[in-house]
Amino acid sequence: MRSILSLALLVGLGLSATAVQAWNTSPSCGASTFPATGQTTPATGTMTQTGATVRDDGFVKAGGALSYQDNGDGTITDLNTGLMWEKKSLDGSLHDVFKAFIWSSLVTDTVWDWIDAINTEVGNGIGFAGFNDWRLPNVRELLSIVDYGRSPAPAVDPAFNNNVIAGCTVLTCSLILPAPYWSSTTVAPVVGDAWTVEFAAGHVVAFLKSESHFVRAVRGGCVMP
Repeated sequence: MRSILSLALLVGLGLSATAVQAWNTSPSCGASTFPATGQTTPATGTMTQTGATVRDDGFVKAGGALSYQDNGDGTITDLNTGLMWEKKSLDGSLHDVFKAFIWSSLVTDTVWDWIDAINTEVGNGIGFAGFNDWRLPNVRELLSIVDYGRSPAPAVDPAFNNNVIAGCTVLTCSLILPAPYWSSTTVAPVVGDAWTVEFAAGHVVAFLKSESHFVRAVRGGCVMP
């Protein structure tokens, strides 16, 4: 399965590096920019009556151009939304890209146990990259990092997938799989299912909460107090 990985972003700073603060000004959530899809090339097509080029997504390019900052501490900040994302590694740690969990279970660890683990990773109430408010993204947050202008898979900016080397850590690489990732969003009214975003092409797909899928944590943004 590792053969399906692309390259990841190389960073050299340690875990003690200061991360960019993910914004959260609840209940007044402040200003953020709705991210573009990543498509920048117009589709081939013309209006039947006028012959004019169709004003599709690649023509209009609505939304803020996708823009990310690697914070040097194992996290990436989306400069449009302000969300701070966990990077993924290839080292067998809590952040290993191949770690997968089920959404709900009474007998085995779930995505929620994993979130709890990264929020207490350092100890003494300190979590991953110095924060203890990591959470599972909702489906719209997860969909916001899809880059629909990139092909072949994975459909993300290189900030999330670059410089892959066996054994690399979140400080030295960034990975994503072209596969489904859990969101925190339950399918209404089918409470036994939850939504995933798969990063091969950016599909949103519902799966049983008893199935095992990949995970990526997020923090910050507009969160109700």
